[in-house]
Amino acid sequence: MKGVASKILIVLGIILILAAILWWAIAVNAMVKLPDDVDVVNKYEGEITWYVDPATHQPLPEGGELKLPLEVTQKIVSLAEEFDSSTGPLKETIELKIGGMAQQPQEFVYVLDRKTLENVKDDRAYAWSKDNVVDREGAYYPLFPFDTSKDESYKLWKNEIGDAVEVEFVSEEDKEGITVYNFKLAFEDKEVVEAYILGMGFPTSTTFEELKPILKAAGVDVDGFLALAAQAMQPADLQALQKALQAEIPLKYLWSAEQEMSVDPKTGTPVDIYKSAESLTYKLDMEGLSGLQAILAKYVNDPRLGPAIAQLAGLQSQMGEARKVFSYEYASTQDTVKAGVEDAKKGAGSINLVKVYIPWALLIVGALVLIVGLLLGGGPAPEQAEEE
Repeated sequence: MKGVASKILIVLGIILILAAILWWAIAVNAMVKLPDDVDVVNKYEGEITWYVDPATHQPLPEGGELKLPLEVTQKIVSLAEEFDSSTGPLKETIELKIGGMAQQPQEFVYVLDRKTLENVKDDRAYAWSKDNVVDREGAYYPLFPFDTSKDESYKLWKNEIGDAVEVEFVSEEDKEGITVYNFKLAFEDKEVVEAYILGMGFPTSTTFEELKPILKAAGVDVDGFLALAAQAMQPADLQALQKALQAEIPLKYLWSAEQEMSVDPKTGTPVDIYKSAESLTYKLDMEGLSGLQAILAKYVNDPRLGPAIAQLAGLQSQMGEARKVFSYEYASTQDTVKAGVEDAKKGAGSINLVKVYIPWALLIVGALVLIVGLLLGGGPAPEQAEEE
């Protein structure tokens, strides 16, 4: 009877050990992935400074900048009905309050690889509107990968520039009872995507007519210059000059950012954005005016036009300089940090259950059962063998 029990225990122990090995090899890979029940609300507070009138987009005088409180609410939810075994779309909604006034919400959809948490190329992924499909393949956002490493390099997606930016590991610290990795993202003057500019209602071009007040403040009277040109220029040159002055001058928008965030390395969840300083600037695209320069060069020695042309030439670099539209700074609220840490703890607990507790329990129990079975099978030798 003891021999039968021993064999049963040995077999059971081996089965449990094999189950532990198979769990590590198969179940962990199948179960540790992006859940289809993500539902996160993050809140941030700070201040925005406008350097142009938000309504008319006309520059504000120096010293007359408009400073307003800024509230940001970020909502991230799973589009569970569109999940499959390998990919999962997340919808992000950004709600802004500037000076207490609600702005038009901004919407984004990211399609992630459920195992790596990287964005994948997918027609469901968009920014601001469903018509603006975006390829974010290989970039991270809104999550870092599972088991985020401080020794690896990661690229984080930025919708405003339509590109991914490398983040730098800064430090490791304890925050609200968990160990987090702090990362920093920083860049300057990267060109902004057109979808953002159009969505914000900013102009994409200007004219010399609209620039007249700026030029007049710099000492150039455009109307007076044209009156002189009518007297001094050849008809063909005057016609070309008038055509150039009526043409649209493209505006190029540039984004700069510096962000620092705390990430739970186990789940890849950002739990605290403790610094976000970003700004939008614009500058005139002067390349289209190269033909105008060729015309004016003919008259630099003209006693009537020469001084005005020299003045315009001196302003050329100044007109091409970047001018600020707005800048803002914000950080996570304390309640958001606490909630983020709690969510990270729950997520880490689920991952540890699958990756650590269940397989190790199977392995330990299997080993104990196997040892007991072996001990039961190792009783005293039969009497006949002893007599011999």
